[in-house]
Amino acid sequence: TSLSLFPVGLSQIDRIDIVRGGAAVQYGPNNVGGVINLVSKEIPSAWSTTLAHKVTAGGQGRFLQDSALSSGGYLTDNFGMQVDANRTYGEYWRAHSDTDISNLRVRAEWWLDDTKLLKASVQRYLVDMDLAGALSPDDYRRDPRQSTRPLDSFNGRTTRASLSYEQLLGDWGPMQEVRLDWSNFSARSSRNFIVGMRQASTETWRSDLPPQLRQTAPRDFRVVGSEPRLSWSMGDAGGVRQQWTAGVRAVREDIDFLVGNLRLRDGLFTTVRDWRFEDRALAAYLSNAITLPGERVTITPGLRYERLDSRYFNRATGVSTLNQTRDVLPGLTLGFQANEQWFFYADGQRSMRAPQVTQIIFGNNLDAELAWNYEAGARYQPNERTRVQLGGYLIDFDQQIQLDNTTRVFRNLGKTRHQGGELELQWSPEQLRALTLNASYAYLDASQESGAFRGLRVPYTSRNQITLGGTYALGHTTVALSGYYFSKAFSDAANTVQENAIASVGQLPAYMVWNTQVSHTLFERDGQKFSASLAINNLFDRQYWFRGVDTSPWGRQAAPARTVTAGLEYTF
Repeated sequence: TSLSLFPVGLSQIDRIDIVRGGAAVQYGPNNVGGVINLVSKEIPSAWSTTLAHKVTAGGQGRFLQDSALSSGGYLTDNFGMQVDANRTYGEYWRAHSDTDISNLRVRAEWWLDDTKLLKASVQRYLVDMDLAGALSPDDYRRDPRQSTRPLDSFNGRTTRASLSYEQLLGDWGPMQEVRLDWSNFSARSSRNFIVGMRQASTETWRSDLPPQLRQTAPRDFRVVGSEPRLSWSMGDAGGVRQQWTAGVRAVREDIDFLVGNLRLRDGLFTTVRDWRFEDRALAAYLSNAITLPGERVTITPGLRYERLDSRYFNRATGVSTLNQTRDVLPGLTLGFQANEQWFFYADGQRSMRAPQVTQIIFGNNLDAELAWNYEAGARYQPNERTRVQLGGYLIDFDQQIQLDNTTRVFRNLGKTRHQGGELELQWSPEQLRALTLNASYAYLDASQESGAFRGLRVPYTSRNQITLGGTYALGHTTVALSGYYFSKAFSDAANTVQENAIASVGQLPAYMVWNTQVSHTLFERDGQKFSASLAINNLFDRQYWFRGVDTSPWGRQAAPARTVTAGLEYTF
């Protein structure tokens, strides 16, 4: 249902895993760089409640509030439930930024017996937001906090539900500790972007001219899916251990896509698009984590098959098309624990990203985005105070999809190559163990390998990235300072340096931003904890910008200015 409706808050997440190589096939389709897996916090055994509130000051009298409640635990020996709720409301740091977001999730776990577990969840997410949009270069220079797009807004609703069943099935011949996990999920969502536009194609998205049209773009999404998965071990034959995982995933998605323009001078309404999409996806996967004798070497091969049929219907013209994807996606991960200090790893996988909704239409039925991904590196930890990590990677795209920001048409760039390396250092001084310092550097060479712009850089890729940070934790107080740097990038395949008149292309500036945070536990006893925090983002109020996107693609999208956030949290 797209990232415009993404009902996940950081307070609900236990950890974020990046899965690559052979193990990634069970989460796919394998996204470039790995699969991002958001893991929710477990329901605690004893009932616990957390209340939290944050206020972010964006300057010029603008405040954004965020209230959160998390309460849950086991009511009996075999039944537990959790309620997570939060509301975000107010304004962020720019004009025309009214925000109102409500998110409620209820989860339950029921142990039918010692080997059978039933899990269920229901979630409701509501959002209404004004969109400040991009600015013309002149307007940005005058005041990056202003907004010149008074009609732009967004609203959305989504209801999600899931039901999963887990059972330990015992031993089946040579297959030991067989486990069944069967997940079922559904979602019903609607969302609408409302934007102001100009009638002439040469002025469509100009932010420095008053709007002549009010465009609405409501979409309805209906998703249902099911995924049974088996996992088992093959014992310890000759010191070799194997952990197998096999599964099938089926997803059905239906989308209604309507776009209409209201002419402001006379109220004439015109239907621009009346589309329907029907997506039917089926995937099967198999992976095996093999641990060799001595438990120093692990090999994980995996294989995934993807089948996707995307049907498009134009209700206005009667035209229909079918975009089909059939791909086999292998993956392999190698790990070698040389000794207590050194660990070496390597992985490779084939990734696939199917063309998205508007890419099928405006991209002339584009091919799927395919790439081979390779990575190798090492981790060195001579003691508990020092850690060094070094890695290199290579990503070869066969058909990378890119949006032309001026024409608003998706195109296959063709072959591209992304290669680079990363170095990360973490160190805590012997004489001051409360202090932890970290630094990292990443180099990326992303080039187009075919077509008219062969040899030029891939749009929106920074060659140099630097991260610096330090944390001082003493007693009940923690102080942190972090900074990150991104070098210049281009916003089009032609690598245009000079910004054009409508600011749809041009070089993007380098920038470095510093953030700081202080947190303090006011008291902690008898299962209760009360803490306070203060954070400043963009500490030195660095002004920088990105290229406009989506509903405001022409112009400069101002990056967040300095904000100050104060928070309180109470757990009991």
